Amino acid sequence: MEILEEGKCTLEKQVRALTSELAVEKASSNQASEEIRELKALLDKNEAYAGELVQTLTQTQEDLRVSFDKVCSLENSHASLQTSYVSALAENEKLRNEITDWERYYDILEDKTAIEVSWAFLNSRHDTLVEVIQENFNLESELSKIKETIEKTQQNQDLSSPVAEASGNVEDDTGIHSFKSS
Repeated sequence: MEILEEGKCTLEKQVRALTSELAVEKASSNQASEEIRELKALLDKNEAYAGELVQTLTQTQEDLRVSFDKVCSLENSHASLQTSYVSALAENEKLRNEITDWERYYDILEDKTAIEVSWAFLNSRHDTLVEVIQENFNLESELSKIKETIEKTQQNQDLSSPVAEASGNVEDDTGIHSFKSS
C-alpha cells in the first residue's frame, strides 16, 4: 500500500502540476483570445478606414477629372476669346484708319466745295459785270470789289461755310450784288 500511496501522491502531484499548467495555459489562451479579438477589432477598423480612404480617393479623382475638364474648357475658351479680342483690335484699328481717311477726304471735299462755291460766286459776279458793262456802269469799281472778294476768300480759307459767305451778299438798288461790310 505504500506503493499505492506513493503512486497516489505522485499522481496527485502530477494532477496539481497539470492543473497548474492547465490554468497557465488557460490564462494564456484567454489572453491570446483577447489579443485575437483586439486584433480582429483593429483589423475591422483598418478595413473600414481603408474603405473610407478608397471612397475619398475615388471622389477626389472624380473631382480632379471634372476640374481638369473645366480647365481645358476654359483654356479653349480663353484661346478663342483671345483670338476674337485680337481680331476686334485689328478691326478697331482698321476702322480708326478708315475714319482718319474719311476725315481727310471730307476736309478735301469741304475745301473743294468752298472753292467751287467761290468760283460759282465769282462767275456770277463776272456775268453781272458783263451785263453792267453793256449798260455802261463803273467797271473799275466792280473789278475792285471782285479783287477784294478774291483776297478775302484767299485769306479766309478757314471759313466755316462758304454758303454763309455767299449769304452775306446784299443787292443794292442797281441790281448788283455786293458784300456787306463787317
